[in-house]
Amino acid sequence: MQRFAPRHLVRAADADLLDTFLISAVATIVVIRIFLEATGYPQLGGGGLHIAHVLWGGLGMLAAIVLLLLYLSPTTRLVAALVGGAGFGAFVDELGKFVTSDNDYFFKPTAAILYALFVVLFLATREVRRFRGLNPEECLVNSVELAERLASGTLTADDRDRALQLLARADQSHPLVAPLRASFLAADPAPLSFTRLRWMGSAGARTYAAIVSSRWFRRILATVFIVAGVAFVLTAIATVALLGGAYFGVLDAQIALEEETAGGAIASVIQATAGVVAGVLIVRGVFVLRRSRVRAYRLFELAILVDLLLAQPFAFLDVGFGASFDVFIDLALLATLRYLQSQERRLLGPAAA
Repeated sequence: MQRFAPRHLVRAADADLLDTFLISAVATIVVIRIFLEATGYPQLGGGGLHIAHVLWGGLGMLAAIVLLLLYLSPTTRLVAALVGGAGFGAFVDELGKFVTSDNDYFFKPTAAILYALFVVLFLATREVRRFRGLNPEECLVNSVELAERLASGTLTADDRDRALQLLARADQSHPLVAPLRASFLAADPAPLSFTRLRWMGSAGARTYAAIVSSRWFRRILATVFIVAGVAFVLTAIATVALLGGAYFGVLDAQIALEEETAGGAIASVIQATAGVVAGVLIVRGVFVLRRSRVRAYRLFELAILVDLLLAQPFAFLDVGFGASFDVFIDLALLATLRYLQSQERRLLGPAAA
């Protein structure tokens, strides 16, 4: 019998739990900051002791590791992603204490450092997941992972279809491929508690198809992103005016540039450029929306990403965690666009790819 011996790290076909981990971490940081601000920054402990929340973060990450080492179920992986992300968020929230000589929790650049950290983690994990397609060996290993759900009775119809697709891309001469395919083909649907999620997804697709056929949908969507585009462009104009005034020796503009932009003139130029680029992309998206929703969604998404990755890091550097509100708006728009794109792909099939 052929021996199964992977020669390298095997990537997961469905690595969305990485996004869950990062979202949990960011949400934890925001909740901690809000709670501490609302309660006057209390200290847990007494008698000269202070139990910092970096310790609770370590406990959360330990709990996630223990769960992953003890259990195999998909639910455990989800819980581990949530608990581990919360632990990581509590851990890095105290970064300011460890990069300053006076242990300053309120070190202003902490927000920008954390923002850059999460952006780098997101882009790095996304690149590992997408830089090339899964090879036959990885396809086979992922189908074996899905067989765990088959054995536990939690395999949904979507899981079965994904497993069969993976097996079709695996090495057909491998002795595991044929029995795995037969097992998945013979599998019964999962219980109602699991198939209900699939029904909800189908209902969402039907609702989306009904909504997008209305003229009001296109008008409302265009209005939302026109407002976002105007905001980007106005911010860029204000920044350019500030830079111009400072360049021509206007004292008030020079003072404002020094006080309001921690990154200096270069940071202001990058922010202004990002605002103009985002605004142009949104204008293009609005004009394309009538002909192709898919292309319009992609242009809107690119505009939001330009603002998130180029403009917002400097905003965090300037105002600290006060810039979180604008980021949450961008993330809400980005999540909406991702959902709209997934529904569009479901509606149009391969034509939307």
